[in-house]
Amino acid sequence: MTQMDALDPDQLVWHYTDGAGLISIVTNHVLWSTASAFLNDAHEVELGYRRIRDELGARAAGGDPFARMLQDKVDRSEQEIAGPSPGIFFILSAAQHWDLLAMWRCYGGAGESYAIGLDPLVPLRILCDADCPLVEQPSDPRIGRLIRQRPWSPVRYALPDQQALVAAVFEGLPEELAAAHELASAAGEADARTGMVDALSETLDDMEQALVLIKHDGFHDERETRHSTTLIDPAGLAGFPGVVRYRATAYGMAPHLWLTGAGDASGGPLTTARMPLPIRAVAISPSPNGPVAEESMRAMLRTRGYDVPVLRSRIPFRG
Repeated sequence: MTQMDALDPDQLVWHYTDGAGLISIVTNHVLWSTASAFLNDAHEVELGYRRIRDELGARAAGGDPFARMLQDKVDRSEQEIAGPSPGIFFILSAAQHWDLLAMWRCYGGAGESYAIGLDPLVPLRILCDADCPLVEQPSDPRIGRLIRQRPWSPVRYALPDQQALVAAVFEGLPEELAAAHELASAAGEADARTGMVDALSETLDDMEQALVLIKHDGFHDERETRHSTTLIDPAGLAGFPGVVRYRATAYGMAPHLWLTGAGDASGGPLTTARMPLPIRAVAISPSPNGPVAEESMRAMLRTRGYDVPVLRSRIPFRG
């Protein structure tokens, strides 16, 4: 990778971190995607779920018989569980700009901090243990249903943007449900379940996007964009041995995934090989050490295989 491979900073997404985090990322070629229940927004996923419930209620009140039926089913399910489980959603966060004071203050840590510029068009894969049973059969079609990854998408903070995202969930749902029931009636029990999931895949993807991309407006200064992964298994996270990892945090033992470079990406979402990440630039926070810090950073990155531009913050902030 050379500096000629670098993209315009506005075309990248920027993952903010401190010095230890940066060294770990470029040395191990790994980024952490964390279970949404362990992020700093206490209402992760919950707010998106409320927006979906509001839209469903509005459609039912407007006389939509399909919405009424769906609302009854949701109401009954909520008597057993309180909304969707956020533990199945894993999120890697970045910002849409490389030089945001709100991010330098909140996410960089003490002293000099950094933003890693990633190419959002290059996929990431989940790094698994060598003995992970799901890796043994990469062509197994079940993996596409158990593990769903979505590319970088901006978070919606404003209510109109959130409502537009939620409206997309319901647009094609009646037609997809009709197709799903037709497949189910022509298949055995096991094939029927698979057919239902396949027929509803577009709606499920829209719903998951709404759940993970809706965030309280109080966080809007972060200008966040997200790469998300959904894990689906009746056994919960225990159904993904060698895939889900844990680390101690202030919020408890946080489940997370290790994301690495895609390589040729021919083997599906999982890999056992560390590959270089799509890092195209690195930015340094407001720093009194200026050119010296920049040169040291550039040398460190080269030793890890990342010969990319280094930017320095333009914000006159003393800390």
